[in-house]
Amino acid sequence: MAPSARITLLLILVAVAVSALLNPGNFGTIDTARRWQVARSIRLGEPAVTADDAREGFGLPGKNGQPQAWYGVGQSLLLLPIDAVVDAAVSPLLRRSGLDPTRRKQIAELTLAFLMQSFLTACVLLLSRRVLLNLGFGSTAAIAGSLALLFATTCLQYVQCAQENELLLTLALAALAALGAWLRDERGHWALLAGMACGFAILVRLTSVLETGAFAIFTIAAGSSMKRFLAWFAPPVAAALLFDRWYQWHRFGDLFSTYISRLPRPADQPTSFPFSYPFWKGFLGTFFSLDKSVLLFDPLLIVVLLLAVRNWRSLDRQLRRLLICLTLLLVAYAAAYARYFDFGGDITWGHRFVLLPVQLLCLFAAPLLLQHRWPALWAVVFASVILQAASTVLPPNVEVVQRELGSRNGVLGNRAVNIAEIATNTEEPQRFERIPIEWRTLYYFPFQLRLRFPGIAVWAIAAWLALLLSLPAIVALLVRGRATEPRP
Repeated sequence: MAPSARITLLLILVAVAVSALLNPGNFGTIDTARRWQVARSIRLGEPAVTADDAREGFGLPGKNGQPQAWYGVGQSLLLLPIDAVVDAAVSPLLRRSGLDPTRRKQIAELTLAFLMQSFLTACVLLLSRRVLLNLGFGSTAAIAGSLALLFATTCLQYVQCAQENELLLTLALAALAALGAWLRDERGHWALLAGMACGFAILVRLTSVLETGAFAIFTIAAGSSMKRFLAWFAPPVAAALLFDRWYQWHRFGDLFSTYISRLPRPADQPTSFPFSYPFWKGFLGTFFSLDKSVLLFDPLLIVVLLLAVRNWRSLDRQLRRLLICLTLLLVAYAAAYARYFDFGGDITWGHRFVLLPVQLLCLFAAPLLLQHRWPALWAVVFASVILQAASTVLPPNVEVVQRELGSRNGVLGNRAVNIAEIATNTEEPQRFERIPIEWRTLYYFPFQLRLRFPGIAVWAIAAWLALLLSLPAIVALLVRGRATEPRP
């Protein structure tokens, strides 16, 4: 097997293993389950919002009087073919198993989550490696960067919870990989592919127009012919914007608004709702708050900042342009979401609305460390790996409830205490008031099984531990068997 093919296979194995290890037995978040329902409404004509969700207050009245989901359609489009495959291959077996409809739906959701996250995680690893190779990093640095992106950033948590962030990261990396190829030979299909990736991201979350603009500015600033580039890049972006507007009209009967303007205003909120959060508290909180600071939840950002400042003149010119564009993109995202009432996404690990530029910047931490020696910073990388592993042990709901109960130690401080108390079976009753037993059990599917099917759980946990032990071996093979590739 060729070295490059071997690396690709091993990266895919890492992605599958990580997705299997982290799966909590479902999507990990109600948001993705509701996007799955939208996919079923597109494919099977089911209601876009289930009756149970409507009773809980989810959904906005549509133009036909039926409740409509308020999310973008992008992740639902990704779930659509996967749902069709699961329906064709798994559902018939479940129907013959004699399980009740609730259990069958749970197993289908588990399978969907595993397939979607395995695919996206593999794309993140492969595309991030390609982005680094396009920027002139060697094979060792490219592999190190892709592995650090997965294991040492908030990317790991979003593999587990199946929120749309990993899809957005995949699309951004696809766009950057295609733009790197465009800058090399200026073949139109590369700019077209980049535009398609950015267009799909806009369907996932409308604010993705920000990275679309940042990527276009980066490419043009790198010396690309603006007219030729935009002739290929702009059409799919424009098509996505038109589709987004059609989807808005299809749901709500208007073209020039978003679901944000339709959110019902709570009685205790000002007329500026949902942009009613104090701007400077939100903007500065993005960087310095205990609960949402990107510097706390993604410490590799500090590594990139220090290395870039220290070695700025020696960095490749194209890399410098990209770092500047990504930094400005982070500031733009922080400003765009500073006043949003649901600061940082609330029940999330970190500030999920601004994580895309953060994760893209963190991609360069390990490669720059290998290029520009600063041994002390490797401690930050190792600490980041431990931090991100800790993010998957328990659901983020635990610290949110504790904050509501009056805890002011910050998410990371509470997470450390929670893990220590649960591991030693010394949970303080006041700390864990209103926190169900599922959230105080390891948030991995085999351990969750112990609560309902202990007989099966014994075997599932044994398989989980075997897979966990095999992961370092796969990574070791990947590092030792790296290809020596010429820099593009």
